[in-house]
Amino acid sequence: MKKFVFVTFVLGSLVFIGCQKYNGCTRAQKAWIRDYSESDTCGVLIELEDGTKLEPTNWTEHNPNSWSDGDLIWVSYKESSGASKCNTGEIVTLKCVSEREF
Repeated sequence: MKKFVFVTFVLGSLVFIGCQKYNGCTRAQKAWIRDYSESDTCGVLIELEDGTKLEPTNWTEHNPNSWSDGDLIWVSYKESSGASKCNTGEIVTLKCVSEREF
């Protein structure tokens, strides 16, 4: 019985630590907030570490007032369809956005 409790504790800890790696976002990628709202048509874009720009269709669902240009984030998303406002990035639906420290 003690071994079962110990193994359960260890596995639970690993799952918890694994989930915290991306600050709660699963399969997240490193990214930055890029604010292009001064242009006529663009708003906020998300730039991935490899330079890919994402144009989110559901930005308002992710506390847009909490973020500023240049903020470091973890982001998970899925490709989406729709018209581009900026003609700059991939059209995506955000699944998760969370703060990252570095």
